Amino acid sequence: MRAVLLAIASVGLVGCIGSLDSMNDGTDVTTGTNPNPTGSASMARTMFETGVYPIIKNGAAASDCSECHDATHPSGNTVGFVAGTVADAYATITSFQQVVGNFTPAEAGIVTQVNAGHNARVYTADQMTTITNWLAQEVTERSASGTTTSTGSESATARVLNQFSSCMTIDDFNAANMATAWGQMTAQNNQKCEACHATGYNGFIATEIAETTTSGTPGLFTTMSTNETYLTPYFTVDLSGGDSAAKVIINTVAFMGVSQAQPPHVEHPQFNAMDNDGMTALTTFYNSVMTKVTAAGTGNCGPVTLSPPAS
Repeated sequence: MRAVLLAIASVGLVGCIGSLDSMNDGTDVTTGTNPNPTGSASMARTMFETGVYPIIKNGAAASDCSECHDATHPSGNTVGFVAGTVADAYATITSFQQVVGNFTPAEAGIVTQVNAGHNARVYTADQMTTITNWLAQEVTERSASGTTTSTGSESATARVLNQFSSCMTIDDFNAANMATAWGQMTAQNNQKCEACHATGYNGFIATEIAETTTSGTPGLFTTMSTNETYLTPYFTVDLSGGDSAAKVIINTVAFMGVSQAQPPHVEHPQFNAMDNDGMTALTTFYNSVMTKVTAAGTGNCGPVTLSPPAS
């Protein structure tokens, strides 16, 4: 989660009350929008609750994330993924794709953000091992195939994310009408997505500007193609077929959870996630990129644009 847009002040967010992707006090978030398929018997959930949660909710420690990312009161232009209690913690964090990605260190913001030096957060070697072991268990439990490994899944995720971003072009992006479609998308409260998300509010960017301007105003294509944090809410890596079959897919899980205001996204205005101009544009753009990915075979279409590259 590169420390770029997340540090932008919440400019232009007047009227965005009700669009903050976090839970209300007392909301039941025991399931979340991306629940583990093995439910309460999940070893991954146990590993998170007993090992990872104490790392990221740890007072004044260098590993603490709750000061800025508290689920009920996130600080400024950021994501509230740290629940106040362990009972809500697992469902909360797994419902934010910017934070967990596809549960590999290559895509999970809980790792990439700290590795990038975000807000002086630091994990000890033992803490990083605890976090990556949890992510590896998530990959194992969520995969429909027995052909996944921790190292293989991370490598496969980095490989396909880097390749996909290298095959993204502004011409295909504009031809798909991405910026206009997402900037003008409107929720059921008649509020446009860009009213809150034009500068990357809460880890998601939607703006009618395609390329970042010289004045620094962020563009949708520029941000998505260079910043993994803002690419993965739109696209994620599917490992369900095993590491060798890893591929980038449209992130429908994230869109469906937020669009239906499922906990912990209960304050977000609802919208039709699948039948709208934004999804039509996203599908068109995705298909154009994947055509180039297929033609590239095992290589990249050009320079890897994610900075730093997924690894």
